[in-house]
Amino acid sequence: MTEENNPAPATGEESLGQKIEREQQERRLRAEMIGVGRNWYGGSEYRAEDGGTVYGAGRDLYIQQPEQDVFTIPPHPGSVACIGTCFVETASQRELVTRLTNRSVALLRGEPHSGRSTTALSALLEMGLTCRILGAKDLRKVRPSDLLARHGYLLRADDATWHRHPETVVDQLRAVAGASGAVIVALVPAGCAVTKSVVPHEPPAALDVFQKWIAHLAAELVDDLQEHLGHLHEHIAGCRPAEAVEMAHQFAEGYRQGKALTEMIGDLPYAALTELEENLGLEDAPSLARPFLISGSVLFGLPEAVVSDAALALAARIRQEEQKEDDPDEERPLQVWERLSQWIGYSRLSEAEGGRGGQGRRIDVRPGLAGLLLPALWARLPAIRPVLYDWLAELVVADDWRVQVKAADAIGKLATCDYEVIDKRFFKPWSGERSKARVLTRALESAALADRDVEALVRRTLKGWANGTYNQRLAAALSYGSAIGVRSPDEALRAFHTIAVATNHLGTCDDVARSVAEIYTVSTAQRVLGELARWTKGEANEQVTAALAFVRLVSLPQEQAAYPALRDHQPASDLAALWTNALSWGLSRKVGKRRFPAFTPDSWELMADWAQQAATDPTMDAILTNVLAQAPDRLRKSWTFHLYLWNSRATISAADLTRYLLLLKGH
Repeated sequence: MTEENNPAPATGEESLGQKIEREQQERRLRAEMIGVGRNWYGGSEYRAEDGGTVYGAGRDLYIQQPEQDVFTIPPHPGSVACIGTCFVETASQRELVTRLTNRSVALLRGEPHSGRSTTALSALLEMGLTCRILGAKDLRKVRPSDLLARHGYLLRADDATWHRHPETVVDQLRAVAGASGAVIVALVPAGCAVTKSVVPHEPPAALDVFQKWIAHLAAELVDDLQEHLGHLHEHIAGCRPAEAVEMAHQFAEGYRQGKALTEMIGDLPYAALTELEENLGLEDAPSLARPFLISGSVLFGLPEAVVSDAALALAARIRQEEQKEDDPDEERPLQVWERLSQWIGYSRLSEAEGGRGGQGRRIDVRPGLAGLLLPALWARLPAIRPVLYDWLAELVVADDWRVQVKAADAIGKLATCDYEVIDKRFFKPWSGERSKARVLTRALESAALADRDVEALVRRTLKGWANGTYNQRLAAALSYGSAIGVRSPDEALRAFHTIAVATNHLGTCDDVARSVAEIYTVSTAQRVLGELARWTKGEANEQVTAALAFVRLVSLPQEQAAYPALRDHQPASDLAALWTNALSWGLSRKVGKRRFPAFTPDSWELMADWAQQAATDPTMDAILTNVLAQAPDRLRKSWTFHLYLWNSRATISAADLTRYLLLLKGH
């Protein structure tokens, strides 16, 4: 490392502590905004004993893997219990059992959310096997020692990197399963080229799935639903099994709330979309009803006045386009006397009073439509798309941050309709504008969360930007600091390092550091801290980025389960290296005739908190002792000053002061 390569300091007046406090507030507000209007049954998640996280998505599983290259975790006990009462037998399940009777490995090929996981688990349970979920970063690294005899393993290979000759991977898995006495079912996508041991998956009928789950969740509804089955079939027939399960949960919840069956059926998203098609064809609809519907599909959850103002702005844009084709002398009637009730009645929107006085009424979508309404309007109204894009581009620069977030989220959802179009209209242009970096992050995160296939396209885009122009690298750094990076931590950390190494600007180091802190979760903690510890041995920009990120991690609310305690990280040498690096950059330094201010001055105050806890916490004391024992010459005077300061403030005792000073002198 050379001192001349120090990142250029920022010129803003906001301190690092103030910035971290603002970021934590933004994180909370962002979480609130994401949740606004999401009133559809959303599945569940649970922490596995090996450190993994399994997210239930109807009848499919999404697994966020822990640190090991190969890991196994049990399926959710509730999911296994439901198979006995809710499983709808299919031809693929019967064929799977037949195949597994004679072979140790079978591939179940089909679409995500089509019930593959349930089918595979049902087959394994029918064979009397103990079920586990198997995960691997590289399928070729699975060994017999990773598996147990008389156990059935569910392996999701949708996102796995297959060898150039995928048949050889299947042979290797078969050899491993045979040697261990285990059975493996691998879930593979419909386009998988493997031909050995493949069972094509046939999803069960959605209505059958719905009826099974209703009988399980709310048996009292079964008889009453019989007379509505014909109507239900119209809206459920084309659904995926996961969606049918979600509908059953919605009906069961509605029953507990005392809702009428006809009301619940009318609230089905598919019924609502059918009605939407009819409303769009009405010739006598209020002239501002359609703009209000589009505005509500984007800004749902916000106050009525905000939604209405945006609707009027959209209507004005549409009117401008219409006037290009109209007779300029033709008179148009005024629409100022149209009532809100007319707009609400036309659409599937609803209104409710705000929680406190002065908040106004809030506009919301009906259950299940939050993620469906805008894409449906986009598909049904192709002529309005250019105006819609211009209107959304205006909303993302609005003064109201809530409008910015909702508009960016909407643009991300539109990327699921046609990624190339949205990429060309929004993502690529925004990647060149520093001012659009945060809005771009929100849009890309929304797109990735909305669809797994689109997530792959987003990640491909970000990989290119990580080696692109300065603004593109900034956009990639911020975008990976979201759910995108949490789902692909290794990829995100590689991009963060690439971006940090290539910059000499403190602002970019700080943006990377913020994103590193954003992807710090129970499942990623080990990798994040290990990577940051490695950066402390690199060049100045790597060290500064590691220091800025570590200070953020120490500042996180440690009492929250989402943020694993730093004190528990192993190896402890990583923590010592990270503390030493952060404290070093917490001091000012002189390069030539120029003096640089401290980059992470908050690190000394944060260390004071750890020193105070060390008096009663042996783990913290061991960490502090380790840090002091390897303090470099640059830090020894500062350490001595702060130890005396903390003793005078009663942060540490006189006995601890003496012990810590001896550690410094003995070094």
